[in-house]
Amino acid sequence: MILFFRGLSAYAQIRLRVLGAIILLAAALAVPAVAETSMLPIKLDEYGRITVPVTLEGREQEQYFLLDTAARRSLLLNRDSDTPGVKLYQKGTIRHYSSQGLLRLPAATISSWLVGDRVVKNSIIGLYSDVAGAAGMVGNNVFLGRILHWKPTTDHLNVYTNTMPISGAGWHNVGGKPNRYFSMLLTTEYHGMEIAVLVATGASRTLLSSDAARKLFPASQAWSENNVDYKSIERGLGSERKNFRALTLHDFKIGKWDVGDIEVLSASFDTREITGFMNAPVLILGSDILLQHEVAFDFRDYQLWFKAQ
Repeated sequence: MILFFRGLSAYAQIRLRVLGAIILLAAALAVPAVAETSMLPIKLDEYGRITVPVTLEGREQEQYFLLDTAARRSLLLNRDSDTPGVKLYQKGTIRHYSSQGLLRLPAATISSWLVGDRVVKNSIIGLYSDVAGAAGMVGNNVFLGRILHWKPTTDHLNVYTNTMPISGAGWHNVGGKPNRYFSMLLTTEYHGMEIAVLVATGASRTLLSSDAARKLFPASQAWSENNVDYKSIERGLGSERKNFRALTLHDFKIGKWDVGDIEVLSASFDTREITGFMNAPVLILGSDILLQHEVAFDFRDYQLWFKAQ
């Protein structure tokens, strides 16, 4: 082979080298990429929402913060604002949207902190009241470019950098997009109405905008038969206290995901902040529904993967 190669003209040798390089490159591309996998320990709080371990810089004690896929940024309680590496942000406040709704919060920067074993550096965060129902909040920007895989009955989230582990048999996806706060927004149609679906693990209950509820259930009899009084629910870091009407959406689907019959609470919230449109029908899909299913939150392409049962 060496004698054959030496016997070729210089031009032919160059062509063979180029061809060999192309073959090697094609072979490399044909090998499936290995998904970077890590396991993030979790605990479910008393409302059935995911919390993840956080260690603040300069502090040895681990805390569990609420994971809210509807929140762009993370939040610390005011009591933790004296943590080393935390400095008040010179621009003063940030507009923070999460399951709690739109808030104007004091802004700060944090130089470094741990979410599980993942080091998060140079983040802009918000500072929240110490009366919150959680120790803090982890927003979806911590997992930008990654996939969080949840499986019921487990005590951890799998974290992937590509879809290999969840793109096999039985897995399907629902395409979505980020809204103005980089929350995951899906769309579906129910009884001829197009509904925007906000994926919000930080909400303990699934909520349907009151305008959409009135259009879907115009008869007062339907309201009274399905009415259940919930005096308070947990949304994000705080609770909302009032009476909510409970309604059942039968045979509810999001894309090809057959969620089945689901109970939702009719609530008033700012649909424009979620969708950009006034009075748009909105469903805030909370942990009560999300965590009953094996799902994956894909923060690369803002899509939801589900495992067919």
